[in-house]
Amino acid sequence: MRNGVGIGDRIAGWVHETAQACPAEMERQKAFIRARLLASLAIAVLSPPYLALRGAPALWETLVFLLALAPLASVVLLSRTGHLLAAHALCALGCVLVGLTIAFGLGGLSGAALIWLALAPMQAIFSRSASLVGLSSVGSVCALAFLVWGVAAGFIPSDAPDALGLNAFYAALGLICAAAAALGANAAEASGERTREVGDARFASLAGALGDPLLSHDANGLVLYVSSESETLFNLHARDLRGRGLFDRIFVQDRPAFLKALSDARNGVATARAEFRLRIGGAGGDHGAYAEPIFRWVEIRARRLKVQGQVASELDGACVTSILRDISREKLAEQGREEALAAADRANASKDRFLANLSHELRTPLNAIIGFSEILSNEAVMPDALMRRREYAGIIHSSGQHLLSVVNAILDMSKIESGCFEIESEALDIAPMIESCCDMIKLKAEQSGLRLERDCAPQLPQLIADERACKQILINLLSNAVKFTPAGGVVRVSARIEGPSLAIEVADTGVGVKQSDLPRLGDAFFQSGARSVGAGEGTGLGLSVVRGLVGLHGGAISIASALGQGTSVKVLLPIDGGAGAHRRASATIDVIPHSVQIAPLGPVSKVKKVA
Repeated sequence: MRNGVGIGDRIAGWVHETAQACPAEMERQKAFIRARLLASLAIAVLSPPYLALRGAPALWETLVFLLALAPLASVVLLSRTGHLLAAHALCALGCVLVGLTIAFGLGGLSGAALIWLALAPMQAIFSRSASLVGLSSVGSVCALAFLVWGVAAGFIPSDAPDALGLNAFYAALGLICAAAAALGANAAEASGERTREVGDARFASLAGALGDPLLSHDANGLVLYVSSESETLFNLHARDLRGRGLFDRIFVQDRPAFLKALSDARNGVATARAEFRLRIGGAGGDHGAYAEPIFRWVEIRARRLKVQGQVASELDGACVTSILRDISREKLAEQGREEALAAADRANASKDRFLANLSHELRTPLNAIIGFSEILSNEAVMPDALMRRREYAGIIHSSGQHLLSVVNAILDMSKIESGCFEIESEALDIAPMIESCCDMIKLKAEQSGLRLERDCAPQLPQLIADERACKQILINLLSNAVKFTPAGGVVRVSARIEGPSLAIEVADTGVGVKQSDLPRLGDAFFQSGARSVGAGEGTGLGLSVVRGLVGLHGGAISIASALGQGTSVKVLLPIDGGAGAHRRASATIDVIPHSVQIAPLGPVSKVKKVA
């Protein structure tokens, strides 16, 4: 070592610049250069004693020494081009040529010539190239066949003077070159192992720094290596993901995306990515029962591995490296955003429908009020008949009442949905409340030719609820029943106890509801298209208000109906006022698509009929 620069540093300086970025390739080239320099140095050291003992060499001997220095030429070739395989090929070729030259000088089948011919494929073995081993082996065999033919033909001598000593010398020279090559290969393997260990350590450190599992795959996608982060992140041991383990845990529908990402990475796409669901365990599988699989959303980013233009799979089987990242939270957030966007779209659509229906409901009575009031205020067009003027005043009055009912319903719905509708609970007697509501509807029922019946169970307990809200619920249900029941029909209201709740049911023998319309019952402004009787009356807000008031009491609603066979609406209100019940702005409506049968009532004292 001089001026701080050692032999190793000088040898490293002869390595081609293309290998500087790859530690493993750099170590292989350094080991090759070191071994060939050692072989060339040995030949150079043996040359002076040989010449001193032998004297002036023959032409073939000079050629042997020149060809034996082929390792020096291979070092120059490697340093200039960086092609390690070409350098190994040059060394193998040099061995064949040395063997042929020795055969011409000492005899076609001399031991030294055979050693040099055998040395050619051995040199190729250290290149790890099957093609070069095959070519050098074929070359040595062909050279041997040529020597056998030449000796048999007589133009190659079978023996030469002093053949024994020269054979020994050239055989020793070949063994020295073989030993140097073997030492170089061993050094390359040792340095490669150290490089792999360093690489694995860096790989593991990188995985730890990222916090995500790193994997390596072979050409078929099988997992060869998994970092320990898989256990921390997914609670899966590395052995659970090796081989086909990862593929078997991927959700079946997501497997094509996973395989395509690996294929794209293997075929040279810069960075291929895919998202898939990974099974990380199961739930509810005690005592041998079926375990419901638990999946997480995972993103894979895969990239091809290459070393100095050589696919890594040619070196250790791995050709793709990938990183797995848990994206379950991102997926949940994305799903939440999509649901919020869908809810906003539904809200906008509902708002548009609401405004369209509201404008119609307000415009119709307002047009009647304005039109008929203009007629009554203009003497030129005002009718002379008193009855006609009264008729016009009646239309104005009914239109105003209708407009007021629409505004009240909208205000009630707005209060309910905004949470401003205050429930003032008190103890209510159920039977008197039902009788009072029936009395309000009695006149309308008589005018429509209906029979209104009440069926209250005896000794009903008091109900803890808001009296105004309960009356509004019952009046709205009775109004709908009367409105959509043809003349001669029956409307019955009944009350009874069902568990901790009071069940108030309003049933009719009216037109019923189409099955396709049942899910929309209770939507604002919705009226079933099958209701020819009563069509055009009302706003479609009555049942919506009922839903809100029942929800504020923590109750429930169920509807049974079939087209042409009547409708039954049952409201369940907690007797205790909904203590501990879930209060909400709108109750869920359970729909039952079947007919409603109203059995005739017997002469029971608790039954009161209103003709």
